[in-house]
Amino acid sequence: MTVTEAWDLTVADEGQVHGATAAASAAALAAGLDPGEVATCERLATELATNLVRHAVGGRLLVSVAGKGAVQIVAVDRGPGIDDAAVSRIDGRTTGTSLGAGLDACRREAAQFDLYSRPGQGTVVLARVGPAAAEPAGPVEFGGIITPHPDESAVGDGFGLAWEGERMTIGVVDGLGHGVEAAEARQAALERFEQRPARDSAGLLREIDVDLRVTRGAAAAVAQIDGRSRQLTFAGMGNVTGRLFRPGNAQTLVSRPGILGAGHGIGAAARPRLHRLVAADWLAPAVLVMHTDGVTNRWDPADHPGADNHHPAILAALIWRDALRGNDDATVVVARTSPENGLR
Repeated sequence: MTVTEAWDLTVADEGQVHGATAAASAAALAAGLDPGEVATCERLATELATNLVRHAVGGRLLVSVAGKGAVQIVAVDRGPGIDDAAVSRIDGRTTGTSLGAGLDACRREAAQFDLYSRPGQGTVVLARVGPAAAEPAGPVEFGGIITPHPDESAVGDGFGLAWEGERMTIGVVDGLGHGVEAAEARQAALERFEQRPARDSAGLLREIDVDLRVTRGAAAAVAQIDGRSRQLTFAGMGNVTGRLFRPGNAQTLVSRPGILGAGHGIGAAARPRLHRLVAADWLAPAVLVMHTDGVTNRWDPADHPGADNHHPAILAALIWRDALRGNDDATVVVARTSPENGLR
């Protein structure tokens, strides 16, 4: 699975709801959803956008093609929050009856639905649609957020997820700059990622490094989680951040400075560079966060108590909301041990 198509829409008045609906429709068509699922995406986007206008401050609707066969719609705001998010999610009994009823309708229509809210801080609502969206969680749960540069429609960032036996591989790519040429570099990197997910992290990064010599280049990082050995390995180049959180411990996974694809010759003159491999134990409970430099490092999962009981894309959206620079493409991905498989 790779995620490269996304929309980030400010929703502050009724006139912006139509744009949110149109983005959801475009995402559904790009994901290959059937007409009924396209209509579901449109209804969800309309309802969530309308809720942002009527009940929230600083509302944004984030829409992405979450691989073939799935669309992700995330509503993010900065307040006022919902007093009892669990009640509003289940049956709509909130002080604002239209808000509760609308969220309950979204819950019924979505293949996956989740909501996190803290009074005074804001709310994140996640809805996913499509046959791939309903897939059960594996031993590692995963979710992510991706948004384009505010002046571009082409997304220069992207991320990918692949399983090979008990090993999960995550790739995060930030094409140099933004716009179409950044998207071309990102796409070249993710195509290699899809072809060679079984390659070790450093080896895969070396292959991407050579592939990108004919593009403007990119920053990227590859993390692999081995379920058998309970080990995480990480290799990166450029401004893609990796941080691993375990009880009482937070570890920064250091990328090598530089740009993938830069400094190479062409053809026989191309020479792959060595890339440093960082290893760490993957012991439950564990949370891995990776993000591009469209997001600052000024965030802390501890600011969002209880978020670990929600879909990983919820924490990704909270980090995105709190640390977004606002002048670049941005990606945040979260992987964590799964409670359903006895690992958390």
